[in-house]
Amino acid sequence: MTTDPRFDTFCSHQGLDVFHAVTHQHQIWQPDLYDVDTIHLEARSAYERLLNRVDSSAASDSGRILLLLGESGAGKTHLMRFFRNQTHEQQKGFFSYMQMTSAVSNYARYVLRNTIDSFDKPYYEPFGPKTGLIECSNALAERSGVVTPNELTLLKEDDLSQEELIDLIYPIADRVIALKQFNGVDIDVIRALLYLQPGQPAISAKVLKLLRCEPLTPYDSKVLGGVVSRDHDDDPLRMLRSFALLIQALTGGAFVVCLDQLEDIHSMDDAGQRFRRAVQTIVTLAEIPNVIVVLSCLESFYDLLKQHLPKSHLDRLEQDPTPISLSARRSEDEVRQIIARRLQNLYELAEISVNSDETLYPFPDSIAEKLAGQTTRDVLEWCRRQREKSITTGQLPDLDAPSSDSDNGSEPPEDYELSQHWNDHLAGSFEPPDDDRDLLHLIGHSIQRCGQELGHGCHFATQIDGDYLTVNLHLGPNATQGSLLLRLCQKPARGGSLAKQIRELQQNAGTHIPVALRTTEFPSNPQTKIAQQIGNFLSQGGRRAQVADSDWRTMLAIQSFEQRYGDRPDYPAWLQAEKPLSQLPSLQRILDLANLKLAAGSASSGQPQQTQPTPQPNATKPGENLPEATPQPIPDLGAEPTLPEPASAIPLGQTRSAVPTPVDLPREALVRHAAFLGGSGSGKTTLALTLIEQLLLRGVPAVLLDRKGDLCSYANPEAWDKPTDDPRLMAHRQLLRDHIDVAVYTPGTLDNAGRPLSIAITPPGLGQLSSAERQQLANYCAAALGGIMGYKSSGLDKIRIAVLGQAIAVLSTLQTDNPLSMDRLITFIDEQDPLLVNAIGVLDPKHCKKLAEDLQTLSLIAGHLFNPQCEQLSTEQLLASSHPQKTRLSIINLGSLGDNANILFWVSQFLLNLNRYAQRHPSGQLQAVVLFDEADLYLPAQGKPSTKELMESLLKRARSAGLGILLATQSPGDLDYKCRDQISSWFVGKVKEETALKKLKPMLSEAKTDVTSKLANQQVGEFFAIRAGEVTSLRANLSLIQAEQVPLELVQALAASVVNQ
Repeated sequence: MTTDPRFDTFCSHQGLDVFHAVTHQHQIWQPDLYDVDTIHLEARSAYERLLNRVDSSAASDSGRILLLLGESGAGKTHLMRFFRNQTHEQQKGFFSYMQMTSAVSNYARYVLRNTIDSFDKPYYEPFGPKTGLIECSNALAERSGVVTPNELTLLKEDDLSQEELIDLIYPIADRVIALKQFNGVDIDVIRALLYLQPGQPAISAKVLKLLRCEPLTPYDSKVLGGVVSRDHDDDPLRMLRSFALLIQALTGGAFVVCLDQLEDIHSMDDAGQRFRRAVQTIVTLAEIPNVIVVLSCLESFYDLLKQHLPKSHLDRLEQDPTPISLSARRSEDEVRQIIARRLQNLYELAEISVNSDETLYPFPDSIAEKLAGQTTRDVLEWCRRQREKSITTGQLPDLDAPSSDSDNGSEPPEDYELSQHWNDHLAGSFEPPDDDRDLLHLIGHSIQRCGQELGHGCHFATQIDGDYLTVNLHLGPNATQGSLLLRLCQKPARGGSLAKQIRELQQNAGTHIPVALRTTEFPSNPQTKIAQQIGNFLSQGGRRAQVADSDWRTMLAIQSFEQRYGDRPDYPAWLQAEKPLSQLPSLQRILDLANLKLAAGSASSGQPQQTQPTPQPNATKPGENLPEATPQPIPDLGAEPTLPEPASAIPLGQTRSAVPTPVDLPREALVRHAAFLGGSGSGKTTLALTLIEQLLLRGVPAVLLDRKGDLCSYANPEAWDKPTDDPRLMAHRQLLRDHIDVAVYTPGTLDNAGRPLSIAITPPGLGQLSSAERQQLANYCAAALGGIMGYKSSGLDKIRIAVLGQAIAVLSTLQTDNPLSMDRLITFIDEQDPLLVNAIGVLDPKHCKKLAEDLQTLSLIAGHLFNPQCEQLSTEQLLASSHPQKTRLSIINLGSLGDNANILFWVSQFLLNLNRYAQRHPSGQLQAVVLFDEADLYLPAQGKPSTKELMESLLKRARSAGLGILLATQSPGDLDYKCRDQISSWFVGKVKEETALKKLKPMLSEAKTDVTSKLANQQVGEFFAIRAGEVTSLRANLSLIQAEQVPLELVQALAASVVNQ
């Protein structure tokens, strides 16, 4: 028997679901640690492009329905899970998920109720327990621009009377609805979301009834200030429209409606009519500019169902974008990634290093070839069976074990009929009780049912005594895991009432684990004493769970469902497969089900339970680009040089025609950005510099990010004095020289060499932003720090990045006026401060130790990047000239930063600074331009460096600030083109590589003239200029300064000489 610690872990009961083959509905809300982002790349790209289209300037007729087709096991539901978590992680909107049902006649009502259930889940689990509804409520209260600081403080007080709330909320709602961006939103929806701010359980329950379009009692209506029910047949569609418009007004994000398993409708009576009604609903919704609809269906059933649709609806489903057929069969490389990703996570949990040469161990490397051509489901099921066999026998997996479908290669399907009945049943109305004792009884019965769902002989006994519920956990006939003491802690925080409830719970717990329950959000403001107390409560072993309204309704629904179907012989098997209660977020937290399942598996086999330590991060290092050859385009300098008119068009060159004509670019076109693409030696950088020189002469400042040192030629006197036989060139060059103020910065230099440019860990003023903006920027900062520490964007590293983001957000709230220091951040995390424990929700504080150690290592190695004694990065300073009548040209040389990890980290902070500048300086005219040379490093087609999301955000936000972004790359095949809708001007030079041409095809296909076949034959300085579909063949002008590489030592000397002048 092998003694390899990896095999010992493989044979343990740790991570028993690591090879689970089916994505269930309840997993949609949880990030997937095992996602392989290269599978179904076409569908991922199409969805991301739809997300990027959603902004105020998107055309109203843009297609917004994405139809995914494929056979069973192709991974449609897995993709929905990825879409949901991508949308929420990037804070690009709100995602509603549902499966097709047969028991409804009003599909809009069904969509609405599932939408409220979806919004009532944690918005993004690694960000904490805050639900989507609370995120939306916070955005309304903090970002609408009409709520004063005093009103916001009052709104969050949880002990105001009904009359006080009415007097506060109604005037605010009147001011909000008067704003243009809220046109079309139901004012009662605005009032309802504001009513969620105080977190009063009784009021919040009534708000959710209103938002679900359920009937309100006269008392309900009175509590909400006289709001009337929205329970007519056409009210749900209007409510959905109000939500969509509100999301657009508050966040500029998307409202995504995802309808999965459309094929379920095929077996119903009047399937064609039902399908038409369902499609009519989604087509109507998709007419709202920020709504995206995602549909999934088995391809064979869709071909039958679509015959019932009118052509107008069929066109909406199948055009812009066209349907995407998902391949169910995996390639050898995909099989390798699927298995390796799961094994890596399993070994990281056991703190075992992963051998890069044996990523599939204990499976032999040849298994990827053997399983190639199978579905993902079959691959995972084969691995699961092999692992179970190894657990039983202690032997290595058997490569010769059958892997075909004939050997039960996919997990036995769950009972379709009961699952459909359950989905139908959930579409009904289930109103939770108002009394806390009744709620405690309900959760006690639900916990008992959880034991039945888990199997393995689990039995959970409950007993109520006054305000407390005792739960004894039995994991088998002779195994007891412990006991819990639950209490509903519903009182307001103000006045100490909630603190008293939690303190009494802790005192009465004795040997039980105390669990505090609440139907609304627990207080989280780190500036309050109650947040500190809750953090201490959790640090001392307590648990807390917010039981969402949708969870209570599911607990009620299962009771009546069991009365109706519980006598069926297949009901117990369905219960253990579907797990309708144990998948609820609240019950998972109350029972700590992730660890309880591990303990249950160990108890049933007699093996000891193993711990889950943390892994070591793996660093990756992107490759370097090759230098570009010097182009030889034809200049067009004209006569005696004079300063051009500031608003005049930019001359770029001449057409490549028998009679050449000038080619100009309107100055304001650069507000919509430009990209310069071409292989090495194509002249793309020279064309970009030609444009920038002309902008400088028109008074538009520029910032150049220089990786190779060639852009620093503008600071080198030798470049300006370079001899030429053309006196006109010298005159134009001198004109430019006389009117620009050149500054060179050298971030990363030591001992004050050059002109260091230091960065802060967080942008200034982070703590003064709204909660959503603060969290988003904190996450960006955490991702950048994670990148420089070698963290991956998956697995346990992603969890540590989430913890780091919460730490930054909390600390920025505590010290709004002082910059965050690295030492303070490390101490806060290392000590597992109660405020941090409170903020990270269900994430395990054990990740803090490794995170603090890695931050300390970073501080020792790269602390000079954060040196507060050096000049601090400021976009305002980069654009401001120190000489009157001159325009600033700032060149940031990245050569002293070292490897790509350091460069990506520094550029991430630079992008954050640019985003904040754009937010603070709105403008309808071009204010400045920024050139990102070798932009494929920051916006790659593959991978997700910390710069990528920030660059995508900047491309969208910079337009409203008059900030032109110029992207140049000599590796056009490596650039991500999903943001192409944000870039209006494209200049494509010589491109020969087939991969690059293939990547360019979607962008080039939107041009009215196909130039793909002509790109490889272009000469240096020849381009196709593409704007609004129009194509111009261009021979570019020569730039006045020839960009030639400047040695790093000279760059630093030039930077220092400018400072000393």
